[in-house]
Amino acid sequence: MKQLIAIPERCTGCGRCELACSFEHFKVFDPELSAIHVLRLEREPLDAPLFCIQCGLCAMDGVCPHNAIYRDPNTFSVVIDRARCDGCGRCVEVCPYGVITIDHIEKKALKCDLCGGDPQCVKACPENALAYVDVNEAAYYKRYFFAKLQEKFMVPIVPYPARGSS
Repeated sequence: MKQLIAIPERCTGCGRCELACSFEHFKVFDPELSAIHVLRLEREPLDAPLFCIQCGLCAMDGVCPHNAIYRDPNTFSVVIDRARCDGCGRCVEVCPYGVITIDHIEKKALKCDLCGGDPQCVKACPENALAYVDVNEAAYYKRYFFAKLQEKFMVPIVPYPARGSS
């Protein structure tokens, strides 16, 4: 199994990943038709590629009224059957990262499907800020970036306050 990861420190904000994605799926270069989004943080020197982490919340029972969202057994990506999608936006509402959108051409849900296991965004990135890696390597990066957040914001890893503390 593989997973798409981002290494934000390497991202220059060029947007090639967005263009590669829109071209792969719509045969046009249009960042608004991309399932990957490069976010520039205004007060920090950081551009961050954001994409679906394939959590599956949008595929849960009761979200899509037409059952147009399913998990691909080969890539484990969550895929939208655009022939069944009516663009209701319920999947957009449940997405915790804001990476599912409604496209402006067909008015249907748009999210990363990992290009069937060959993500074009990875190939287009000149700085190697995106990678499609083994899940164990992806797990390492997740731990690394979580630790970096801890360092930056010094958030204690304590699930609940100790009993008796105020």
